[in-house]
Amino acid sequence: MKTKSLTTLALAGLMATSLMTTVLAQQAGSTADAKNLFGSAGKKQTARDFKPAPAKIKTNFGTLQFDGGAFPTDESVQKIYDELDLQRATQAYMDFFPSLSIYGIVKSQVRDFGFKTSSDFGVMAEFMQPSENYLTGNDVTVYAFASLDLKVDGATVVEIPPGMYGNANDAVFKYLTDFGPTGPDKGKGGKYLFLPPEYKGRVPDGYFALRSPGYRIWAMMRGFGEVGTGDQAVQWFKERLKVYPLKSGPRANKVVNTSGMGANTLPPEDASAFEMLNEIIQHEPKELFSAEQRGRLASLGIEKGRAFEPDARMQRILGQAARQGVAMCRAIVYASREPEINYWPNRHWEKMFVRNTEYIRNGRSDIDARTLWHYQAICVSPNLLSTTPGVGTAYLTCFRDKDGAYLLGNKSYRLRVPPKPPVKRFWAVTAYDPLSRALLDSGGNITVSSTRGVDANPDGSVDIYFGSKRPAKASKKNWIKTDPSKGFFVAFRFYGPLEGYIEKTWKLNDFELVE
Repeated sequence: MKTKSLTTLALAGLMATSLMTTVLAQQAGSTADAKNLFGSAGKKQTARDFKPAPAKIKTNFGTLQFDGGAFPTDESVQKIYDELDLQRATQAYMDFFPSLSIYGIVKSQVRDFGFKTSSDFGVMAEFMQPSENYLTGNDVTVYAFASLDLKVDGATVVEIPPGMYGNANDAVFKYLTDFGPTGPDKGKGGKYLFLPPEYKGRVPDGYFALRSPGYRIWAMMRGFGEVGTGDQAVQWFKERLKVYPLKSGPRANKVVNTSGMGANTLPPEDASAFEMLNEIIQHEPKELFSAEQRGRLASLGIEKGRAFEPDARMQRILGQAARQGVAMCRAIVYASREPEINYWPNRHWEKMFVRNTEYIRNGRSDIDARTLWHYQAICVSPNLLSTTPGVGTAYLTCFRDKDGAYLLGNKSYRLRVPPKPPVKRFWAVTAYDPLSRALLDSGGNITVSSTRGVDANPDGSVDIYFGSKRPAKASKKNWIKTDPSKGFFVAFRFYGPLEGYIEKTWKLNDFELVE
């Protein structure tokens, strides 16, 4: 009897659930109905059921008037096309920001560092400095980088020494390969062969061959303790790193110590961004961009094989589009509405890659996730989201204190790093300028790193202080100087993150105001 009652109740519950499901499906339109219009087209309509937009339309760019019901007045036509061009240009600024970013880097290295060929490369032998505004670059590792152009050199070889960590990205800042332990050379070094999109020759043996969809490539590597610093680092890379066309073999190169030389790698935030975008379109194969992307640019006067000559009206619109695009990027990065943005639910530490490094979600482009990364950072590699303990790197950013207020340089804060940060190699926290997203130029120390030594508390935790003046209780090693005239944000780097980070059992604390 008891069993029968339970069965009856279960059946009643199933029927109720089924009824509710049916009701919800009818309200929202079931999957079957969505697939079969023949069964769900609705009640019959006639021409009288069409409801046109009115002859007067109020918009945020003015009131639009239409004569005869639909013919836009001359004044409305001007408003409409101004807004249409502005919307298309604003979206183009954001969509093409990755391409602008990598081109800005490559162009700056030729212009600002004096590279003459792809065989020339730079070494941050005294670490990166605020005078070189790379997006969230660090000042605790020695960088080496080269700018390739397969349209100029054809198939190009990059010979790397053992033990390198780095990657190569293509002309739209998409991942091509890793170098080092996470790349095909497995940390042993080797010859990487980058092939242009139209390459039809034989691929010789002995190379890690990669076909690029575009021509320009940026190759970046990090050296750690073994490379040294200063002249030693320059010589170390000069002897071991080579870049040259496949057709010619090794050729004379120049190695530049770029630390403190000064460079501007950032995409412009005014109308000149579109001049830079035109340079990209003219140089790269048209197939690098979709027909839809090219169509949007063509409506703005940017098209392969066509001179880009914007008039005064379009210059004004392009300048406003760049500014609006920047405003939107700032909101996406500094005030994200992404539900999954926080790494720990009850902390203000945020992911830089939300889900993956391809910016794909449910089979579609995750365009805000793409902006989130590229407006504040450079280089794309799956190993920036490593889930293998001790392999790759992990980065978190923080823009706010524990109460949710932005971090400001005229205030003082304490960040308490819990004991035993879960890293195989080292950890570091660095301050950045929210205007440039590059190293904060405060005139003082902007990084605290386990590689440079820190003063720990008796329990192993580390108190790091931030402010324009050092608190009496803060040691020099543990103090990051801020600029009182602006805000700042930080990136916390885990080199070789371990289980505590990956499994989220170890948590960073929030910033606390120091009175």
